[in-house]
Amino acid sequence: MNKIKTIVIIPFLLVSFFVTACSYQKMNSIDQKKIFIQEFEINGDRRESFVIQKKIKRFSNKDSANKIKIYINLTKGKTIKEKNIQNKVTKYNLSLSADVKIVELNTAREIKRTFVANQTYDVDDNYSNTVNNLKAASNTLIDRIIDEILDQLRIYYS
Repeated sequence: MNKIKTIVIIPFLLVSFFVTACSYQKMNSIDQKKIFIQEFEINGDRRESFVIQKKIKRFSNKDSANKIKIYINLTKGKTIKEKNIQNKVTKYNLSLSADVKIVELNTAREIKRTFVANQTYDVDDNYSNTVNNLKAASNTLIDRIIDEILDQLRIYYS
């Protein structure tokens, strides 16, 4: 009977030790906000620029020692992806490109990256549905670009 208890208890203790020793941390906690965006300049479409600026500034912490300036140049493009037999457009390809330049104020080091995201959306019979599809595709592109920029900031400043 003691052998059975030992066989059951030892693996349980090992598993509980490894689970509690994990160094899991939230990515969006206050401790993870290791940058302060002192200046933010963005060129491009007004709506996309506003959304990107607001979402990235949420990860800025005034108490951080890493003070940076961010310059973003947005380029949005729309191309025809697919046409039907009557030569009517059935799908568009929407692309969003962000040329990002990050300047560290402490060291004057510059980091330049280009982020590109593409999304296809359908043309519907109703114009309002097509506009809604365009907005949804645009929001998806914005979220992808923001995620990529924030991932790069986390990599550089972690």
